[in-house]
Amino acid sequence: MARRDLLTHPIEWIKGKGSSSNIAVSSRIRLARNLRDFPFTHRCDEEKLLAIADKVKQVISKSDLLKNSDVIEMDSLDPLSRWILVERHLISPPFASGGPGRIAVIDPKGVISVMVNEEDHLRIQVILAGLELSEVWRIANKVEKVFEELNYAFDRDFGYLTACPTNVGTGMRASVMVHIPALEMSKQVTTLINECNRIGLTVRGTYGEGSDVLGSLYQISNQITLGLSEEELIDKVSSAVSQVVAEEERARTVMKHKLGISLDDRIWRAFGILCYSRMITSKEALELISLVKMGSDMEITPKISVEEWNNLVLGVQPNHVQVYAGKQLSPSERDVFRATFLRERLKTIVGK
Repeated sequence: MARRDLLTHPIEWIKGKGSSSNIAVSSRIRLARNLRDFPFTHRCDEEKLLAIADKVKQVISKSDLLKNSDVIEMDSLDPLSRWILVERHLISPPFASGGPGRIAVIDPKGVISVMVNEEDHLRIQVILAGLELSEVWRIANKVEKVFEELNYAFDRDFGYLTACPTNVGTGMRASVMVHIPALEMSKQVTTLINECNRIGLTVRGTYGEGSDVLGSLYQISNQITLGLSEEELIDKVSSAVSQVVAEEERARTVMKHKLGISLDDRIWRAFGILCYSRMITSKEALELISLVKMGSDMEITPKISVEEWNNLVLGVQPNHVQVYAGKQLSPSERDVFRATFLRERLKTIVGK
């Protein structure tokens, strides 16, 4: 798949059609599954990794659900193209390093993606916009059944066996990406993290474990996979995120009442920098876009839809900038191109 095709391939979560999608940006379920007849990936030689990939391809070719999907060999892509997939949340950062037998399966709607030979033989991932974990689980369950004929590694006492012990059991990670600038500005995020940890959830950065928080985007997910059913884990995460959404809305109301014109000034300054800057880093751009989106939700600045905001967030990412530019750019050249991209996009949005 060509670089430009990666940018135009549909991704359903970007559209922002789900519940509370102005704050709960996307819901994701990831299932870790391994094949009974093969060692875990870190114990597999190249021949076994390629054999696993071939078995997966054979199953896909027979599946009504997945047969029209793109099957992408990681080693066939250049590093820039791989990181486009990371920035679009279709593959994980470790998977982007490539290697024998590593393939990504992406369905035509950009709802389903399957990583083959990541940490586990299969990482089945489904993403939708908004707080929609129950619907995401319904789809993920259907995808999991497609690969059942490959014979999953399963233990009657422990459940699904995985390379990392923390995933044993359901093998499921249910997560929701939330945009919480008001909680961040009012310094309530530490309290949020502590409360999530107390009830068995974890809060991570924008691209998962070990990643930084960018543009006030946090991932909230289950911390354990053993001892609770999939439905119980989904209920736990969904309930917590519903509370976070309510707290973020409350924090915005309090800030607007307490800060008044100073809040308006901060948000309009952010809007002005995005509209008129000539150079801007991805970190600063994401921080300012976050403020402007909150301002839009609070009817301070012009209306920016969730889909427009999601496209801005993706468009300022380093690898998206490179592909939009159509050539290799130095860091300072990327900052110039990013500023131009933002000025043009915001001019279009404001002009509507």
